[in-house]
Amino acid sequence: MTIENKKSTIKTADSMLIEYAKKECWLFCDNQNEPYAKILVDRHIETWGIHSQGFGDLLRSWYFKKTKRGVNQSQLDSAIMTISAIANYDGHREDVYLRVAQIEEKIYIDICDKNWSVIEVTNRGWSVIDIAPVAFTRTNNMKPLPYPKGGNGVKYLLRHINIQEEELPLLTGWLLMALQAGEGAYPSLLINGPAGSGKSTACRMIRSLIDPNKADLLTQPSISDLRIVGMNNHILAFDNISKVSPTFSDAICKISTGDNQSIRRLYTTNGEMTVSIKKPTILNGIPELAKRSDLASRSLKLTLQKVKHRKTEKEAWADFNEDAPSILKGLLTGLSRALANLEHTEINDMTRMADFCMWATAAHTAYGWDKTTFINAYAKNVKESHIDSLESSPFASSIVKMCEDGSFFHGRPLELLEEIESQYSSTKITHSVTWVKTAKGVIEQLDRNEESLESIGIYYQKYKDRTNKTFVKVGDLEFINSSSEPTTPIYDF
Repeated sequence: MTIENKKSTIKTADSMLIEYAKKECWLFCDNQNEPYAKILVDRHIETWGIHSQGFGDLLRSWYFKKTKRGVNQSQLDSAIMTISAIANYDGHREDVYLRVAQIEEKIYIDICDKNWSVIEVTNRGWSVIDIAPVAFTRTNNMKPLPYPKGGNGVKYLLRHINIQEEELPLLTGWLLMALQAGEGAYPSLLINGPAGSGKSTACRMIRSLIDPNKADLLTQPSISDLRIVGMNNHILAFDNISKVSPTFSDAICKISTGDNQSIRRLYTTNGEMTVSIKKPTILNGIPELAKRSDLASRSLKLTLQKVKHRKTEKEAWADFNEDAPSILKGLLTGLSRALANLEHTEINDMTRMADFCMWATAAHTAYGWDKTTFINAYAKNVKESHIDSLESSPFASSIVKMCEDGSFFHGRPLELLEEIESQYSSTKITHSVTWVKTAKGVIEQLDRNEESLESIGIYYQKYKDRTNKTFVKVGDLEFINSSSEPTTPIYDF
């Protein structure tokens, strides 16, 4: 009798996971060649980065249900590397979004519920749909939005955010801008106020209407970590800021308009990828936050008053959560109206944040505002921010003093420095380490504060004469235009 030894084929865990992914997932890459998988789970489609914890958890869950055993980490890593390669070389290319996407005239907002439902907003209205036509990815910290229902409750914001009624169009406009992902820069929302004015709670509530997150408010990060935060959040919200450094101020400005950085690709020596971040930002603190003109012109500043009638944290959130669905519904109505009206919206005096102003103005019919309600309130807000910015700069404050005294200036940069040091600044200020010391420093300060100075009617011009010497003129428009000397405008000192 011949005995044949039959070897049973035993599949390894990694090969089983690879087969499962090939059979059950749609594997693809985004425009940076980062691999993703779409998978049908409980009659809805989920999208996960292949290297994410969420995708790893799905593979672990499937393997346990199949074998009643846990998968070894090294086998899981091996399977993920192969699945990633399949997505890169055999998969298609598709854009991936976090929380908000805008495709032509439609806006999609990920509710982040367990069914992966999304809100679709068009120029005819909005609805909740089960299957998103775009790929949304998630992080483990993202929380679900309140389900929109009830009336048009934007006015309920005044019950929970301690602002004046005339500031409601400003906050509403900021929320509407943050709920879209089209062209134009996002304004930074700066929340100021004394201790006890509810700044942190207000910021948490504002964020929860758009991008609720377990880590809703963060401490001020390093500039390098700021990009990581931006990749994993739709809104970047920072709490209790005591000082905004020039570097951090510049970084916030870049993120509001669009920051593109090349970084080393993970697990490679010289592989490179481009990280593109354009996100809404929120900062709160007691001191003046927009000390630099460029941040002041890109921000919306709300100053909260001290809370008169206090509630416990539990009571405050219970009341807010009751109104939040109605507030979100009102915002969605405004989004739809903005999509419908944007093409026909006109603003006479356009500001730097033109797209923001157009978007907020286009939604005015949803709230019964006059078409100039928002832009008038915003122009006033920006001017006040510029004044605060000037008052935060010792050099700019000295220029304001000089012009208010009627002493306009025309001459060399160091001559201007000598004049304001001798007549318009104290010895304590001029002897500080931050005071301007050079002609180049004078030009840099004037350039930095030019927009803020113009907001109060002070203008500045620099030029070079025939001998290539630099001159500056500081004063009102009549003074700037009065010289008969031929001038050649310059842009670098």
